[in-house]
Amino acid sequence: MVEKHWAKKKERGSYWGIVIVLRAYQYGGHWLMRLILAPVITYFFLTGGDPRRASLDFLRRVHSYAAERSPFTAEPGWRQSWYHFWQFGLHALAKIDAWVGKVSKNQVRNCGDTHFDDLEKQPQGGILIGSHLGNLEVARALASKKYTRRMNVLVFTQHAQSFNRALKDVNPKVDIDLIQVTDIDMGLTILLKERIEQGEFVVIVGDRTSVTQPGQTIEQDFLGKPVSFALGPWILASVLECPVYFLFCLKNPNDGHYDLYLNHACDQLKLPRKSRREALQPVLKAYSETLEKLAMRYPYQWFNFFDFWKKDSQ
Repeated sequence: MVEKHWAKKKERGSYWGIVIVLRAYQYGGHWLMRLILAPVITYFFLTGGDPRRASLDFLRRVHSYAAERSPFTAEPGWRQSWYHFWQFGLHALAKIDAWVGKVSKNQVRNCGDTHFDDLEKQPQGGILIGSHLGNLEVARALASKKYTRRMNVLVFTQHAQSFNRALKDVNPKVDIDLIQVTDIDMGLTILLKERIEQGEFVVIVGDRTSVTQPGQTIEQDFLGKPVSFALGPWILASVLECPVYFLFCLKNPNDGHYDLYLNHACDQLKLPRKSRREALQPVLKAYSETLEKLAMRYPYQWFNFFDFWKKDSQ
């Protein structure tokens, strides 16, 4: 059976289901939400064949590739995969914590070469390229409370929009700047360029291929095998003519703090049309290596539940 492209998979869950979970959090806190999440996560684990296989494949790749540095004492099995799903549920809980103010700046540890303070001092904005590893919401929520610079987040799935809509219904004070897109066209590029010139930032993920142009990819090694990365985020960064940063925020399992990795990639990404792929290789390699290093360090916070190594159709 041929697995569908990630964007063509039907999203599981609904707006009202998300609202119910958020209301449980609002009135019962963590204990009630975890009580509701446990059977829900188990249901998705048992009925989601493709995500379950993708989870197990990823965890085993980490174990095999890391060798003696593996975060696992033995090859991961179904228990580790269920725990991977469970961490995805807690990831949603952490998002809510961040936006309702239950995560303080003292719980976040700067591990990168750049701080948000540095971004605040710049006259120009920039583009922050993240991933589905860890929890960008924590970084965004804290930055929105402490700093004046607006963060424009590009989202490509209805689920992300539904979650944030539900979160705003439960807590109207939540201020999330989302831009729902299906394609990065000229109109969107002009809008984003204007905002960056005004000192704002654009947040986009770099670890999923295009929703509308799945074949527009470039290969780079990840955990020992070639992976297709989307060209879109990098072309956008080039067109915007602004500083580029990598952004990752991961919960440290040892002390419960968040490790924030904000790393400067380049002052401006220049991609000549005739040699675009060759010019992109150094920065994409740096992104892939950072993603790889953090994925091995925090494997349960990898939230790409599909075959990440499957080549997109051209």
